[in-house]
Amino acid sequence: MARTADLTAKRSREKSLADACQFLKGVGPSRAEDLRRLGIENVNDLLTHFPRSYYDRRKLATIGSLQTGEEATFVGRVLSVTQRAPFRRRAMVVAAVGDETGVIQVVWFNQPYLGRHLKAGRELIISGRPGFFRGQRQVVNPEFEFTAEEDEGARPAVRIVPVYRLTSGVSQRYLRGLMARTLDLYADAVPETLPAGLIDPSTPSRMAALRGMHFPDDESEFNAALERMKLEELFYMQLALSISRRERLARPVRYRVGGPFELERRLLDLLPFPLTGAQQRVLAEIHDDLRRDRSMNRLLQGDVGSGKTLVAGAALLAAAEAGFQGVMMVPTEILAMQHFRTLVPYMERLGVRMSLLIGSLKPQEKKGVHAGLRDGSIQIAVGTHALIQSEVGFKHLAIAVIDEQHRFGVRQRAALLEGDPHMLVMTATPIPRTLALTAYADLDLSVIDEMPPGRASIKTRVVPPEKRDAMYQYIRERQADGEQAYLLYPLIEDSEKQEVETVESAHEELSSGALKGVPMAVLHGRMSMTEKDEVMAAFRAGVVRVLIATTVVEVGVHVPQATIMAVHQAERFGLSQLHQLRGRVGRGGREGFCFLLAGDGASPEAMDRLGVMVRESDGFRIAEEDLRLRGPGEFLGTRQHGVPAFRVANPLRDRALVERASGAVRALLESDP
Repeated sequence: MARTADLTAKRSREKSLADACQFLKGVGPSRAEDLRRLGIENVNDLLTHFPRSYYDRRKLATIGSLQTGEEATFVGRVLSVTQRAPFRRRAMVVAAVGDETGVIQVVWFNQPYLGRHLKAGRELIISGRPGFFRGQRQVVNPEFEFTAEEDEGARPAVRIVPVYRLTSGVSQRYLRGLMARTLDLYADAVPETLPAGLIDPSTPSRMAALRGMHFPDDESEFNAALERMKLEELFYMQLALSISRRERLARPVRYRVGGPFELERRLLDLLPFPLTGAQQRVLAEIHDDLRRDRSMNRLLQGDVGSGKTLVAGAALLAAAEAGFQGVMMVPTEILAMQHFRTLVPYMERLGVRMSLLIGSLKPQEKKGVHAGLRDGSIQIAVGTHALIQSEVGFKHLAIAVIDEQHRFGVRQRAALLEGDPHMLVMTATPIPRTLALTAYADLDLSVIDEMPPGRASIKTRVVPPEKRDAMYQYIRERQADGEQAYLLYPLIEDSEKQEVETVESAHEELSSGALKGVPMAVLHGRMSMTEKDEVMAAFRAGVVRVLIATTVVEVGVHVPQATIMAVHQAERFGLSQLHQLRGRVGRGGREGFCFLLAGDGASPEAMDRLGVMVRESDGFRIAEEDLRLRGPGEFLGTRQHGVPAFRVANPLRDRALVERASGAVRALLESDP
């Protein structure tokens, strides 16, 4: 018996959360590849693939008790299924679903394949928000499952059911079963990861928390598990960033560029306007950084149009003055060209050689820029990812500015910062202070919180479907008076998978309809740089009066005569992104208008979000609301761009936990640096 116990203990010790999922029961090479698309490669990845929502089968509503506009979960049997002709270019599947208390219509747009699976007689569990359409109760695009499919391997008594993010080849049933088996199998292999100072008697162990996240018995178990996982996430993020900051502060400065800032003074003398107080304050903070015995590592926040580019240009001049090089890397060619056009006239008058490096330059032009960067004759460069290609080298890169830095991946930023230059990262997405202190704890923070004089006010309106034609008529009248408009759309071309208005269909429809005869052009990311430049030149010159575009115009586009921004299906955009888009108009002294057009299926919550844009003009307040509503992962674009990702924590809502984790990090580093 003792030998059996020893063997069991040995096998338990041999299990590791680093074990590859491929070797778990029911996985294998093919399913492992499916899981990899979800970011799941090992057991730890699997156990921290937390549910995105839950069905509470203890609180099922009857169809007769459903309240309009209130989220509910109910069980019903499919009575009939019809596949209707496309409505406004969208395929429709409509099912009548009933129980003993009533019948409700369930509608799915642009999911025609559901017609093959929804058969009369099958029982569904449905979660959604009931509404009315033409006098009939219905639920649009709800979550649903077939109740007859028991979750393989999961505990049959579970009433709070996890709903996971999925991919092709992985069903809810399969993932729940795999999760339940793995939790049981690795119950003794999950170590404690929090320091003793963060754990109190109410804190569940990590294993108990993982089980409570996936299969909680009740709300109290789930809440305790969630708080524990949030605390862990916030603690380790702040620990990593605090260690990074300490390491940076301990490194001696490589490039000394601390003054006397004579070129900067001459630049300011050339300007036809004075700097705002906020710009002067930020430049003073940058001067202090550059005079120290460590490299600058500063985050500069400033609302759209607050004058960040000028501050960055002044900082880059410090490198040129000291005999070194400076560079500004931006995410799009349009933005690179905008910054270059803004700065190069001043640089030329100061005798500083400045060049542009973007992917669409001709090979011979690129070679010339590459040579100038290598021999140091180019003192300042502005460009895109083209700056970090293998053939690009700098003689002495002393200052690097990264604009809209959250759009770049970690490796892309690291490639530019390889020689340990001073770093200034900029964003026009206002980051709430709590999030800045969490996700950017390794950076010093500067904020330009004052706008230059002369910016006109921008009125924002939500436009219902019945007022759309009136809006187009207004645009027609304003363009005849010399003003210009942006019409923004989520996609370039029609997609069978999404019910989204597109640039191509809008151009076709408007040029033969509501805006017939108005000079219009299309701008999107798939066009060549030459095509984009031609369109933007025509728009700046006023030859094109209405620009139909994707969010390629979100940053770096400056057209003073543009006074109208109309965003179609605005509910698909984040509030901070809408605020950036709104900042493209009202830049020439005339009053600006931002029209937000919601899609047909916009939810009440989506309309509430758009209402924030009508009420608020302050970018920081909007950012706080955006973060509260969407969560930091979506807010920062972390999945795409490698900014520290939050799985469960939301620094804005979890301020108390942020403080608790921060205190534990300070205590740990003080006791054991």
